[in-house]
Amino acid sequence: QWKQLENLYFREKKFAVEVHDPRRISVSRRTFGQSGLVVQTWYANTSLIKSIWVMAISQHQFYLDRKQSKAKIPSARSLDDIAMDLTEMGTPKVSKLVTLEAKNQLIMASNGSLISSGSQDSEVSEEQKKEKIMELKKKEKLLQEKLLQKVEELKKICLREAELTGKMPKEYPLGAGEEPPQVRRRVGTAFKLDDNLLPSEEDPTLQDLESNFIIHQKLVEAAKKLASEPDLCKNVKKKRKQEYVDAVKKLQEIENSINEYRIKCGKKPTQKSTLALPGERIP
Repeated sequence: QWKQLENLYFREKKFAVEVHDPRRISVSRRTFGQSGLVVQTWYANTSLIKSIWVMAISQHQFYLDRKQSKAKIPSARSLDDIAMDLTEMGTPKVSKLVTLEAKNQLIMASNGSLISSGSQDSEVSEEQKKEKIMELKKKEKLLQEKLLQKVEELKKICLREAELTGKMPKEYPLGAGEEPPQVRRRVGTAFKLDDNLLPSEEDPTLQDLESNFIIHQKLVEAAKKLASEPDLCKNVKKKRKQEYVDAVKKLQEIENSINEYRIKCGKKPTQKSTLALPGERIP
């Protein structure tokens, strides 16, 4: 029964009703020392739980208003008198709803109770209100710090994606009047070496020279990709072209060393650099 009600509250996915039941004695963490207090609990999603809580508060308020009206209405009255009283009660009821709505602004979306709803049978001291506000402000600060941390993580992910695709994703968080950063796409210069670079017993010296040639050939290909990257400033483009020319020269020197050794061993010389870089002008 409503007269046994102690509190109605919800927190996230939990809705609970506290009632006084003289037939049962229970002690909980929230009501230590109070006998006969029973807590009934239900669980559902947050929006449903809050809707149930709001309906329960409204129903309880209706019970209180009805109880108060019964105390004021005499035992025998005419229908006209009752209609007149209902009309007169309409104006203060609107102001009461406005006041109740203002009090309900302190109720967070994920929790609330009969005390915080401003019901007539519950009075909260100023000290309790201050403690509640301090608790909510502390929770708000923690949520803001966590939000800033997640925003920074999102920025790093978006920058990484822009480096790979060359285009800044629309999910990049921007402040008021902030322009998205300019990011250049990374050039893929990674390469994989052949599996036959391990030394063998045939001719370790020749194989070492040829392995060095293969490695430097990959470096020449990477230098070529960097030199041909678009949207480069004049100085950077000139520097990268010179690095590419130097790499090609080094590759030709390695091939000359290989051919000298092959002639020394009675073998035919090769033209690996010309085959590896067709159409290139090797200095």
